[in-house]
Amino acid sequence: MGLREELILKNPENTCAKIINFIREKLHEFGKKGIVLGVSGGVDSALVASFAKEAAGREKVLSLFMPERDTDPMSRKYAYLVADNLKISIKEINLTRVMRGIGVYRLEPSPLFFPRSIQEQYVFSKFRQFQDDKETTFLKFQKGGEENKELMKAIAFLRIKHRLRMVMWYYEAELRNYLVLGCCNKTEKLTGYFIKYGDSAADIEPIAGLYKTQVRQLACFSGVPQEIIEKAPTPDLMPGMTDEFALQFSYEDIDLVLFGLERGLPSEEIVKEARVTLKDLDYIKTLVEISSHMRRMPSFPEL
Repeated sequence: MGLREELILKNPENTCAKIINFIREKLHEFGKKGIVLGVSGGVDSALVASFAKEAAGREKVLSLFMPERDTDPMSRKYAYLVADNLKISIKEINLTRVMRGIGVYRLEPSPLFFPRSIQEQYVFSKFRQFQDDKETTFLKFQKGGEENKELMKAIAFLRIKHRLRMVMWYYEAELRNYLVLGCCNKTEKLTGYFIKYGDSAADIEPIAGLYKTQVRQLACFSGVPQEIIEKAPTPDLMPGMTDEFALQFSYEDIDLVLFGLERGLPSEEIVKEARVTLKDLDYIKTLVEISSHMRRMPSFPEL
């Protein structure tokens, strides 16, 4: 059996039951009365929302949609589709005024008088200008911008958006004594494609043990609307930016490489199974290594 076949969950019903029971156990353990989670209209949050409903009951789940100036207008449609499909509460909190008030939007030009297509072209062009034959822009992001002032501004501009959303998750949760559910998957965790103390900040992370391709599998099994499953994954932080454009890889390829590394397979076998090059393999290994600090608690001196 090859990596592709092994990566497929053999018993999705059992996997879903384990996750739902885990959430129930944590609700009891933490003494929480319900659940708060952010919904973006993406497949990850849609799946977590379905688990939350099963674990706590729809009347005890609050989903939060938090757009800002650069949010894709379609995201609102998909976020409300998730909530309506599950019949859970949704609250919309627009963060534009907060972002503007603390000066975030001064870091990037206003898109006010430009159509969305022009905004997207600008983002793609700017993203590519930081990239070279040796390193992707995302890898340079993970290295802190490497003293490039423009890149460092972009990093601050993007990451604060997730961190402000996290602040609101906990504000709304603590008003109700609710549990905050994260929506990061295993692929994001391993590659560092998440924001430390942003979208990774949560009381529990129900799908952090699932690769992105497995999230899609469970989403199909759980009845997540097909249009949400099929749409391109995006952090929705800048116009047009998708996960796979930022990572420079499809999730299918990344998952096969990560799964091969997890299994301890030789590089030659991973390259053959995943149909990637040794250079591709080394790149993904680098992402895993350089993001290792993001998966740990803050270090402290032994005294």
